[in-house]
Amino acid sequence: MIGEDTRHEVTEIKAIRGTESKKITSMQQEGWELVTQEKGGLRTTMTFRRPKPKPPWRLWAALGGVGVILVGIMTVGALVEGDSDASTTDAVAASNVEQSTPQPAPEPEADPSSSVDPMICDTTGLFSDPRKFGQTAIYSKKVRSGEVKLEITVGAPVEFTLSENAIIAYDLPPQPVSVYFPITVKNTSPDLAVSMIHTQATNAEQGEYDVREVSDGDVDAFAISEVMRLPMGETLSIKEGWNMATLEGIEYRVKINGLSGYTIKFTR
Repeated sequence: MIGEDTRHEVTEIKAIRGTESKKITSMQQEGWELVTQEKGGLRTTMTFRRPKPKPPWRLWAALGGVGVILVGIMTVGALVEGDSDASTTDAVAASNVEQSTPQPAPEPEADPSSSVDPMICDTTGLFSDPRKFGQTAIYSKKVRSGEVKLEITVGAPVEFTLSENAIIAYDLPPQPVSVYFPITVKNTSPDLAVSMIHTQATNAEQGEYDVREVSDGDVDAFAISEVMRLPMGETLSIKEGWNMATLEGIEYRVKINGLSGYTIKFTR
């Protein structure tokens, strides 16, 4: 009988003889209907049935809809994750390719100072450092007589031997060392160069009053004065001679236009 009625649910209950009515009442209160009752020696077997509860279709429909939505979300998520993984893989692969591909080294920027000639020095500052022998000092200054612009190069001193015709300032006896400085001066002023120029050599032992001018052949102690008559754009090259006790600490100074001008010092 249990399998005959698909619209009811069926159950069997065994009760001790004499308690059947109490059990039947209890089951009926729960919605069960007594179908059969078989009495045994000590126990009675009773069969009950009751209609199967109707399924909550709305609940199942809602749950089904939620399930469909969840399945859709999971599917989309899987697809997106797959695409993301593929994109990440592609990006990593591209990055690895870029890293493995040697990149051309950036060209070093040109150093502005590398284009500056170390042998040319600007002396327009009030207290510029001494120039080295062989460097060209760029002198530029405005004075009452006009603008003065000169390019002055003083080479390292060159020793020479005095001849019998050598002339030492003040007819003093010669000292152990005689030298000349190869000097080149170019006038880049708008007009005549300077109104006054004075030069002086010194060393570690002697000041300007002990080191004397000397002239001997093409070595001329006073040829620098020609600068004051040097036309615009012209260059003067001379050998200026000096007689002294030692070359130790030798220096050479060029003083231009007196107090209104400037002094340029050349050293080793």
